[in-house]
Amino acid sequence: MRIRVLREHYCADCRIVRRSPRSTGVKLLLSVADAAGMSVLDFGCSNWRNSAYLESLGARAVRMDAIPDTRPDVVAYPTHLPFRDGAFDVVLYTHVLMFLERKEDWPAAVAEAARVAKRYLVLETYMVKHPGALRYGVEDLFELVRGLSVVRRNVRLDMQNLVISLRPSSSPPSSRTSRRSS
Repeated sequence: MRIRVLREHYCADCRIVRRSPRSTGVKLLLSVADAAGMSVLDFGCSNWRNSAYLESLGARAVRMDAIPDTRPDVVAYPTHLPFRDGAFDVVLYTHVLMFLERKEDWPAAVAEAARVAKRYLVLETYMVKHPGALRYGVEDLFELVRGLSVVRRNVRLDMQNLVISLRPSSSPPSSRTSRRSS
């Protein structure tokens, strides 16, 4: 399974995780929202530093991953989240997209995250240097979120962090990723 192989390669020696109590995406999120009372679905990044950090600020977090080794609260694949629409104020996809089995799963994964998030979706990606990693360019990520309201971003060639504001819409949740901003 791509997720397990890449996670073992990527997470085993991740210096970023060891030097910071939260990710850049969470830092950007906190520049637009207060964590106190926030409900958060934290998907990925197996040491749970983001949810622990947000909980220390008063948020309530559910930890979710595609593999049980990380001891998440819920095990599921990001294209099929077992939660009702708008179940969380925020969904964090911390280094999730590049671990999916196929790049073609990205739109479904983002649509699912947007479906269960009421207020914000935080997408964080990193270029994993491994022959089994999905290859993509920054333009692929921006095409994926075209039409959504990106309110904060930190974009480099090797790492991308986006905070997307999800406004109530009359569109069905599955079409949120293709919705045009007016």
